[in-house]
Amino acid sequence: MNAHERVIKALNHEDPDRVPLFCQVMMSEFKKKLLDYWGASYKKERKYVLSYRDYNLEHRLGFDAAWDFNMFPVYIPQKYIQAHPVPQIDNDNQFIDYDGRIFLKHPSIDFDSSYYIKNYITDEEMADNFHDTYYSIEWEEAPDYAIKINKRLKKFAGDEFVPCSHLDPILEPLWQGLGLGLLIKLIRKKPSKIKHYIQLREKVLIQAAKLNAETELDIFFLCDDSALKGTTMINPKYHREFIIPSYKKAVKILKKAGKYVIFHSDGFTEPYFEGLIEAGFDGVESLEPMAGMDLKHLKETYGDELCLIGNIDVSQLLPYGTKAEVVDTVKKCIKDASEGGGYILSPCTDIINSCKLENVLTMISATKKFGEYPIKL
Repeated sequence: MNAHERVIKALNHEDPDRVPLFCQVMMSEFKKKLLDYWGASYKKERKYVLSYRDYNLEHRLGFDAAWDFNMFPVYIPQKYIQAHPVPQIDNDNQFIDYDGRIFLKHPSIDFDSSYYIKNYITDEEMADNFHDTYYSIEWEEAPDYAIKINKRLKKFAGDEFVPCSHLDPILEPLWQGLGLGLLIKLIRKKPSKIKHYIQLREKVLIQAAKLNAETELDIFFLCDDSALKGTTMINPKYHREFIIPSYKKAVKILKKAGKYVIFHSDGFTEPYFEGLIEAGFDGVESLEPMAGMDLKHLKETYGDELCLIGNIDVSQLLPYGTKAEVVDTVKKCIKDASEGGGYILSPCTDIINSCKLENVLTMISATKKFGEYPIKL
């Protein structure tokens, strides 16, 4: 069974030949460790490169699928941005984006790209201004987007490895731009205003979903970090009332085209699950164990409706654990969640630079050894 068949079987809650392996992304220093380990035996192949994303390392490691953040089909027109520039910050190493988020331009070697620092928007007037300026306009569509993606896919080894594309989220950029305090205040005191912000963002999401539905990509992730360890960032009641209706529309468009859509968030996301099922998501990814995500319980409670992806700890196990501990954890995940398909094993977040190479290799080899169907653990 090839990688594509294996992943689709799991998403359909059917038994593949073995439990599939998924990877978000690998950080730069971990990639260097990997290349040093392989040395001259490593050879890059063009058939594992799609657009600007190189999947060679993930494929050779033994993963079946991974993220790709490079393919977004809609964007604010450049001329409009030039005429309506985002505010500048008095720090050459920081910038503000059109969501009102402050980012660090040149992070340390622990990160490959800019990362979020804090919210720039501090009050309702600023929030109105950002949304009126950047979301009340028509976003441009990338010319011949689906045609170009499909052309690239013809050269990609799609049966041997599954590239997973993305949709822009709603809640994460909203809370990061406004700050959680202002967001929750507006949800409680001015819900109509929050609904307006969400409707503006929904328009962009739907536009992107329609274009992506025309591609031959099979799997899409909606990455919307909106939970913490032990709790969600907003009340699940509000999440279901404000966020889920927009996601339901986007998911419906993609599923009608035969696509699979998976929700991602770090943290304790279980209180969102009923809403995610209502929205039509095929799976949920991350399942961070240190945040309280109990895989056995999740399988027993939601396993018939959601494919579960993740649950291998990246904060302690992969950086500091022993190989024996990694094997035991892999076996437990497989035993707890793989029966009847519907489980894809994965680190719960990116493979960070502090992860031990031998632990990642052990995770993969143990999955292949103990994850063969029928499961015998």
